[in-house]
Amino acid sequence: MLSDVKKSMEKLGFTSISELFRDAVRHYLYPRVTENGFTPEFEDMVLESAKEPVEESIEWDGKTPFTEFVLTHKKRNNGKNTLHRKISKKSRRAD
Repeated sequence: MLSDVKKSMEKLGFTSISELFRDAVRHYLYPRVTENGFTPEFEDMVLESAKEPVEESIEWDGKTPFTEFVLTHKKRNNGKNTLHRKISKKSRRAD
């Protein structure tokens, strides 16, 4: 059994047997939770919201140091996270 566990560990990309067992126990205890730790319904909402364009979005150029890039651009929508707001509205409608 140990050799099968080690093969599975390597095949699935786990760095230790304990990591594999924690993942197995997590799936046993919480069978409805996705790989990302969400319920399938919530994960679907997140993925759907991610498809929506964000007005006036800014893309990092990859050259400017990231902290400088963030500090030189103003916060939009009063500093609130647009994705969070969209998900919150959708989950309220689902209730």
